[in-house]
Amino acid sequence: MLSRVAEHLYWMARYIERAEATARLAIAASDTILDMPVGVPYDWDSLIQVFGSGDSGPVVSEVEVMEQLVLSLEHPGSIRVSIASARENARVTRDLIPKDAWIALNELHGLVERQSFARFDRSTRIRLLKQVISNCRLWHGCLVASQARDLSFLFLRLGDRLEHADMVSRLVDPRVTQMVPGISARWSSYEAIGWQNLLSALGGVELYRHSARNRMRGIDVLDFVLRNENFPQSMAAALARVDRLLTQLPHQRVSTDLLDSIVDGLTKLDLKCLTPDLLTQNMDWVQQRLLTLHGNISSEYFFFQPNNR
Repeated sequence: MLSRVAEHLYWMARYIERAEATARLAIAASDTILDMPVGVPYDWDSLIQVFGSGDSGPVVSEVEVMEQLVLSLEHPGSIRVSIASARENARVTRDLIPKDAWIALNELHGLVERQSFARFDRSTRIRLLKQVISNCRLWHGCLVASQARDLSFLFLRLGDRLEHADMVSRLVDPRVTQMVPGISARWSSYEAIGWQNLLSALGGVELYRHSARNRMRGIDVLDFVLRNENFPQSMAAALARVDRLLTQLPHQRVSTDLLDSIVDGLTKLDLKCLTPDLLTQNMDWVQQRLLTLHGNISSEYFFFQPNNR
């Protein structure tokens, strides 16, 4: 396989996972603010910072932030840009992906492009975000059902799981969830709601209840989302899959030492002593390690160009 083809497949999967995770994160933020009492502030500008978007200008309102995250062409991490980028990568690799997957991606692209800023109220936005998630799931289903388990599938899954691990680290950031176990008194009466919204964003409410068998506690939720390999959407499960995929790459030229250090760091993380700043610092540390791993993969298998997220 040509390195540029592998790179297109890798980035196509990353962009689609990014679009889905961004939609889930936006819904989680919206659900959190809807469930909180009127008058409790939500730092919408921090939501942009979580995505490392650089200088996006002064954005302080819910509408402005959501427009940037969903429909903006200037914001490099917006859903619209991610889907357009995924479609462009798919266009040049159409012969390597199932026809149904290409059709699903085309329909998703059309759905987002037809959306207008003019009628982008909260209910319209939530409906669009749910459609994005549904169509991304359809794309994944087409791959699982019809994609040959060859190098194409390997690079698709590698990009998908690496992006997922990165997005989980952003989703649990206190600047998004506003939640850290046992810290903020103003959220104490609504803690269960906030943690449930976090689990909902990852599709893990039912699995958590089956495994934890207790009320929504922040420490247990974070442990489940970050370290429980039996939960398919956890960071630990994504990292474990990336580890297996790296060993299957031709010539195994990328070391798994970085992954081992991330897993070790998550294992040693004392969830009982977390503060908002400490949790943010740990998640930033994970993101930097994943970015370095991406650079190693790119330098060994692609024509390396650093990704400015």
